[in-house]
Amino acid sequence: MANNLGFDCNMATASSIEPIPKSVLSRLSRLRRQLLNWIIVHGLGRWLMVLLSILAFDMVLDRAFKMDFAQRLIMLVVISVVAVLFFLWRVIRPLTNRPNDDSLIYKIEEKNPELNESLISSYQLAREKNLIASGVSAELANATIRRGVAQAEKINFSKSLDGSKSLTNWLILGVGLFLFAILAIGVNQTRFLSTWFNRNILLTNDQWPQATYLEIVGAVDGQLIVPRGSDQRQLVQVTEESRDPNVDVSLEVDGPTGRSTHRMKPTGKLDGREHVFVFHNVSSKFRFRASGGDEITDWVQVELVEPPSIEDLQINALLPKYTGIESLPLVGSGPHSVLSGSRLAVAIKSNKRLGRCNLVRGEDVIEMDAVDNEKEDFKVVIPKTDNQLLSGGEYEFELIDDSGLASNRPSKFSITIKEDMPPKVRADLLGISGLVVPRAILPVGYDTVDDYGLRKLYFDCSWKNAVSGDVDENSPPAKRTIDFPKLKSADGQPVREANDVNVLDLEPLKLAPGTSFRLVVRAVDTRPDPAGVGKSQEFLLRIVTDEELRADLLRREEEQRKAFEQAYNSQLELTSELQAVAAMKPERKSIEKFDADRESRLISLYRDQKLVGTSLDQIATRFEEFLVEVKNNRLDEEDKDIPIEQTIERRFDQKIIQPIRQLDLDVVSLATRNLDNCRRTVRESSSFAEAVDQTVVVQQHILDIMRQILDSMVDSENFQKAVNKLLEIKRLEERLKGEILNRNKPDDIFDSDDPEGIFEDDK
Repeated sequence: MANNLGFDCNMATASSIEPIPKSVLSRLSRLRRQLLNWIIVHGLGRWLMVLLSILAFDMVLDRAFKMDFAQRLIMLVVISVVAVLFFLWRVIRPLTNRPNDDSLIYKIEEKNPELNESLISSYQLAREKNLIASGVSAELANATIRRGVAQAEKINFSKSLDGSKSLTNWLILGVGLFLFAILAIGVNQTRFLSTWFNRNILLTNDQWPQATYLEIVGAVDGQLIVPRGSDQRQLVQVTEESRDPNVDVSLEVDGPTGRSTHRMKPTGKLDGREHVFVFHNVSSKFRFRASGGDEITDWVQVELVEPPSIEDLQINALLPKYTGIESLPLVGSGPHSVLSGSRLAVAIKSNKRLGRCNLVRGEDVIEMDAVDNEKEDFKVVIPKTDNQLLSGGEYEFELIDDSGLASNRPSKFSITIKEDMPPKVRADLLGISGLVVPRAILPVGYDTVDDYGLRKLYFDCSWKNAVSGDVDENSPPAKRTIDFPKLKSADGQPVREANDVNVLDLEPLKLAPGTSFRLVVRAVDTRPDPAGVGKSQEFLLRIVTDEELRADLLRREEEQRKAFEQAYNSQLELTSELQAVAAMKPERKSIEKFDADRESRLISLYRDQKLVGTSLDQIATRFEEFLVEVKNNRLDEEDKDIPIEQTIERRFDQKIIQPIRQLDLDVVSLATRNLDNCRRTVRESSSFAEAVDQTVVVQQHILDIMRQILDSMVDSENFQKAVNKLLEIKRLEERLKGEILNRNKPDDIFDSDDPEGIFEDDK
């Protein structure tokens, strides 16, 4: 490192590093004491103000709401916990987390920009013990220390503290102490503060003076009986002995969902001393109390009696037979979506004996049948006859017990009628492009699902010759359906989901080149007439000659070769860039910045190397797709005269695909790991140089292999061009031979009217 910084290690002397003068250290200690006082005053002042605010809030709360003993105890615990936690946070925590000397010096530097980090540099150099051993010049270090100390002598360290904020802290502390003293005197001298102190700090039973008294009508010994689910009209009266009867009255309700406060309305009776509030749909126990003026009553507990209600409700949808599902449970009030043609089986269990039970939908009343003599269980199936259809809408239960008391809380459910949707079908052509030859096979991957069952799957094909002059453009296209293998289920239930690959052979269809071919996969469900039919997306293919398909494949092969050339150029640039990074010199940069720059460039090279691997994988995948397309179009069947090692399959698989896969898997991945090793050893010169050499060797090997693969691609293209030309000449010869035969064929010497047997052989 010393050599990189431009210093000669042999020039270092045995001199020691000078310490920081005691004058500077004592000024730092004095600044630390000032900071300690600042922290204590700041924390205590705010702690006192928060404590006084909480006490004032407790005082107002108890005077306004007359808290009971439990509430006052909770408030005292809250006040104590908040006071302790805030004291720990504002006073103790800052004292235990005081800044070290470096932090103080940084603050001094921040307040005194003219130091230009000279003081912190001096302090850190004087603190180091092994500077000389590491190759740093003692003279330079001592000069830096002396310069920093000299500049520090010119400034006032105390200016680092915020003087205006310190004055604010003292002012807040003074105000807090003054208010606390006023509170202590008030507790000793005034009845108001004395009552609050006794009630909320000492937790005695002292009472506030009161001028209003309230009475809850209907409450006996702290209880009020209310029918469950009914509306309760609650009255509260201001008693005659109240000195202040004209007050607003409120109810505080404590229920399962928490506490809430409601204002009561005057009824206009008893000279305005009577107030009312309505509890709607009382369904659970709760308690409440009244407050008005300076009076708060004791809690009143509400007890409930039970009206008839449903304890258990079971609803089952009885689906049509073709679904293979006997029943489907419906949970809750809905709305439930029920398949058209279904029936509903409804059963209830009530909380008590019923006189009668009905199921009501609009103006229709359906009587439910009791299961036994206890008359707590009832059931019904709707519609009751098979020739009726289930109606959607809202169904409500009408419950009446033996005493004639009806349910005051409606129990209901609702349903909607849904139609059976056709199957959903998704299909994909596998290994086929938009161009196919007449003898091609079309592998089709399909995935279909139906809610209730599939009956069959089939190909829906249609085609029309777009180039033949013998076909009327307005004539309908030819059509054909080809069934899939029969769907089977192991458990005998309808097949609801099917996914597989089925192959359509075009050769039996005898399609001519130039034909526009459309293909759809259709699925039929098990629904009775009319059955639901779902279809996949439509595939449009063009039937072409072998020459056209080969030409298109050759074009796409050339595109991938160009993509491979780009990957080769990227690899070449990457190798050159790595060598350039290895040859970088620090020049005027610090060694840290120099290493950071090299590491950044190595990270970029690492990403580029991975991108090369990704490109190679994509190219190999595309060639694999070409190979599948060749097999599906049976092009190799036309290459009977071509040596087997020169067939498309051998050329692509052995000379292109496998070498690329092997290159990506073994060599490119190794180069990627080596680049990562270069990044990790960038700060170790010898290890870095060795890692770079290893990586360059691997990258050169990659380039050699890529050149071989690229040559194979070029050879494959040239060979394919020659094969295409040869096949074209061969077909041209066959066509010319056919035309010559037709031209030399003699005219017929007889027509359909000539006698038979003229040219028969003599017997």
